[in-house]
Amino acid sequence: MKKLIALSIALFMSLGAFADDNDDYALYIAATTSQQPTSHKLADIQKLTFENGNIVVNLKNGTKESTAISVVSRMYFSVLSIVAEDINGDGSVDTQDILKIYEFIQNSTAPEGATEDVNNDGSVDTQDVLKVYDYIQNH
Repeated sequence: MKKLIALSIALFMSLGAFADDNDDYALYIAATTSQQPTSHKLADIQKLTFENGNIVVNLKNGTKESTAISVVSRMYFSVLSIVAEDINGDGSVDTQDILKIYEFIQNSTAPEGATEDVNNDGSVDTQDVLKVYDYIQNH
């Protein structure tokens, strides 16, 4: 666990050096208690600390987000445009992501900022499925 924390800090520091110039990178924290990982653009993060068994993300807007280390299934840094298509948060873009969008279309309406809204047009529909499919075909 100490190696994971050290590696995360080193990676965060190296990506943070150019985060202000490039908003394409984000920190993702996937917890076993939620389906979707939380994410924050690196440019929005002021500080990342480990306090009392929690990962604490301090944002530049003054808010904090805390996640118990014991429920974290993975923590990673990634390019936003690549991870946006990873709907189920399993680290790969595949047909499971398309199925999750289809399931969402059948059962729900999209809240603002829904991760299933891959193309960010405000609705979850076949255009989102097509964008993920296109990503799979071209990567």
